[in-house]
Amino acid sequence: MKKRKIIYLFVLLLYTVLISAAFSLTRNTPSLPGEIQSEEQWFFKAISGYPVSVTFEPVVLFENGEYLEVGITPTASLNIEKSKMERPKAWGTWKKENNTFYLTNYKGKTYDYRLGSGNWFPAFPYNHDIQLARSYKNTSSTDVGSATTLAISKISFIDNQHFVEGNNIGTIAPASAAWKKNKHTGTYTIQGHTLILSFADGRQEERSFALGASGNPAKPDTKMIFIGGDAYLAEK
Repeated sequence: MKKRKIIYLFVLLLYTVLISAAFSLTRNTPSLPGEIQSEEQWFFKAISGYPVSVTFEPVVLFENGEYLEVGITPTASLNIEKSKMERPKAWGTWKKENNTFYLTNYKGKTYDYRLGSGNWFPAFPYNHDIQLARSYKNTSSTDVGSATTLAISKISFIDNQHFVEGNNIGTIAPASAAWKKNKHTGTYTIQGHTLILSFADGRQEERSFALGASGNPAKPDTKMIFIGGDAYLAEK
């Protein structure tokens, strides 16, 4: 009986040591080159728009102290080294002191953001309990000399599987105007912060995705969503 008890205690001790070692190995194993950090915080910040309006862009804070102004590529499939070469201006560093976030951009200039101040909001991942609006629109414009380029992008979620996407791009000059339209259909799925579009012509695209927020405490709000780093507003 005494011998069995000793064996039992030895097995229990060995099991505890193995579990602790496995946990330590998992916790301390460094990320591979180009691999995304295991934890990230999503926000969106207010930025100046054209001509005097305000728009918003999503930002991801990584646990290693870096931040990224989100673009088309979802963070789940992001190659960090490649992204830093292709979009160096989108990267910077961050820190938090009390309730204020300090973001230092690629130029070394630091800006402060604070929840509840009107310039910094949490952004949320999608989950299947959320009902998206039927249609969303993004509008942007750029001045090129005496002409203005206007781009209108729309996406409609027909149901929980099918979508229709269209773009209307035009150039407006003092004496002329030209427009180009296109339209695509297909099926879609959303997994957290990733929107997967499967087009009718066989193409497939992954785009970053996030939900806006409202209320205090903040909750997901479908009146504004972010696709590929751009803010889309729900159409009534």
